[in-house]
Amino acid sequence: MPSLLSSDARRSGAKSASLLLALAMLMPSAEASTTGAGGVAFWATEVNDSWFNPFRWGGILPWQGGVPDQSVSCRIELAVRVDVLGQGQAASCLHLQFNHVGAVVRVAGSSMRAELNVHGTQMDNNAVILIGGQDALQDSSLIIHNHTNANGANGRIRLSAPPNHGAFLSPISNLGWLLVNWPSHTIEGNGTIRVRLQNDGLVDANVAGRALTFESTHNIDNHGLVRARDGGSLVLSMGNGNHGFRQFGAGRIVIENGSALALIGAGNEGLRGGRLQTIGSGLATVFSQGFPIEDVSLETGTRLTFSGNAGIFIGPLGLQNDGLIYTGPSGFVTSRFGDSTTMTGSGRLQLEGGALAALFGGGGQAMVNAQSHSIGGHGTIALALTNLGTVLADRNGLTSGPGQLTLQTSAQINEGTMVARNGGTLSLQAPTLTQGPLGVVRAEQNSALVLEGSTTVSGGTLATSGNGVIYPNTSSARLENLSLASGANLIVPCSRELTLAGTINNRGTITLDNAGCGPNFAVLRGAGPTSLAHSGEVRLRADSPSVNVTLEGSAGVLTLGPGQVLTGSGRVVGAVRVDGVIAPDQPWSPAGPIGTLSVSGGATLTLGSTATTLFGLASPSSFDRIGGNGTIQLGGRLAIEAVGGYLPTPGSSFDLVVGAAVSGQFQSVEFPPEYNQLDARVQVLADRARLDIIAPMFVDGFEQP
Repeated sequence: MPSLLSSDARRSGAKSASLLLALAMLMPSAEASTTGAGGVAFWATEVNDSWFNPFRWGGILPWQGGVPDQSVSCRIELAVRVDVLGQGQAASCLHLQFNHVGAVVRVAGSSMRAELNVHGTQMDNNAVILIGGQDALQDSSLIIHNHTNANGANGRIRLSAPPNHGAFLSPISNLGWLLVNWPSHTIEGNGTIRVRLQNDGLVDANVAGRALTFESTHNIDNHGLVRARDGGSLVLSMGNGNHGFRQFGAGRIVIENGSALALIGAGNEGLRGGRLQTIGSGLATVFSQGFPIEDVSLETGTRLTFSGNAGIFIGPLGLQNDGLIYTGPSGFVTSRFGDSTTMTGSGRLQLEGGALAALFGGGGQAMVNAQSHSIGGHGTIALALTNLGTVLADRNGLTSGPGQLTLQTSAQINEGTMVARNGGTLSLQAPTLTQGPLGVVRAEQNSALVLEGSTTVSGGTLATSGNGVIYPNTSSARLENLSLASGANLIVPCSRELTLAGTINNRGTITLDNAGCGPNFAVLRGAGPTSLAHSGEVRLRADSPSVNVTLEGSAGVLTLGPGQVLTGSGRVVGAVRVDGVIAPDQPWSPAGPIGTLSVSGGATLTLGSTATTLFGLASPSSFDRIGGNGTIQLGGRLAIEAVGGYLPTPGSSFDLVVGAAVSGQFQSVEFPPEYNQLDARVQVLADRARLDIIAPMFVDGFEQP
């Protein structure tokens, strides 16, 4: 018998040992045997001792005492501390019933690993089951061998892993036995949960500077509260496989002030359903290069960030974000491959150099940015985005540093608002941006919308405010069937080209600006039949008399409608029709009121019946004109202005229009009030239209001789 006694018993004197041995001979219940199958062993005395001391366990019947095994339920009704130390023995019981709130059952590795094995279906726990401890010398585990319930009004399973060893809540042999943590029961501390868990109560990571880790390769189903507080960390580091961390009903994860959540792995399903909330300085961080998440509500005030090149795959059920998602400089957010996902809520997905990524060459990944949700900052949007909310290139509120938000690779749809502001740049790099009727892209003060590569913008509205500007930085950008808002400032700069197609409702100003360009051209081209409608301006801002900016109608007529005004100096290529106003001037230095519109060889300029050709005369050699060696069809109204009060003398002639072929006529000619003592006529010759100034035929009602 000595080998079965506790260490305390072995240390007692010979007299005590003899007495115990005598008692053992007289009473069968004192033998170190286990209770009978299906029996109940209970801690018999209010003494702190080892689980393996057979004399501390009694039975319902006298001969049922002894250390419990897997066929016996164990019960503690006393405020005692019972130690399961790893000394080559593993504790076992069928069901456990720890019913005293002052009881502590401690499982702590010492010379060897320590285990408490529960083989039955019930853990009725109102005590504290402590797994590990800071003085534990080896791993410590609570192991279940069956589908098991953990319940009790105030019961706790407390994991306490020491610095160099583990504290585990596990199934036997990593089998998928289910542990149900009932309402009012708590699993807490720091350590590792490997069991398949259904949490209806509380899981609490509450040890400062230490982590409570879900490392299961089975589902975690949360119906209750999983929390990190008091500086503790909660870690999802579940292995690969067809499982996930799933939340149902009222299931939620809460990360309190000063605490953290690390998202490393959660199987193929990832984090799914329920709510995630961070409070104060609490922070949730993604460490995985592709953590799956969907159908989760990020509550107001929640912060989700990324470490390094980490990212999340959002499933087709989407993500409700009422908080703030930070990508960091290289984090990414995307959908599952082959799926589209949706970002809802009133929060912001903030790019800080990271990306809404298309990880497979730009195809198969798509996102809907719902109404009231915003995506902002600087970085890259490469997946197929449908924007119903707001996209902001806004430097995240900073006044310096990177400020470019780039849309690239995939086709994009905008039915909401895209804005460059606060010095930010919204750059479209080779996607097709299709806008719905309410879609608006706007560049605000000190900000820009830049069209790069083979970008096409179709539909909706482009707008600017303040000194905001829209411009192509390419020779292959294209605008189709869209509106330029009132006051919009669209510039085609030096050596760049912009193609228009369909109907452009221009209420702003389109400027071809060759400043500093030398012999190169800024080109505005109509592709096929193209018209500019409403009341706007096309400004040809050449930087020299070479008029090296180009207005081109290609493969169809480019028409400037009745409300459009064509100003400046430049050349016409292809087929161009003006039904509005032509008012040339000199934009180069020194700027002046006199300008030239040159019609290139092979080009055709048609002045429609509603057109007004507004020409100023400054001197016999300085006057507005249409020149070149193209074809000009006259029409509409010719209006003459006296520049600087200049009055031509009778007999003066001005070749206002010169080309290879000139036809048609002006339907009317209007002169300024200064010319009331003069008369004039317009001769249309084969290659020009000439204005002749003549003395009036009648003076005071009488014909002059």
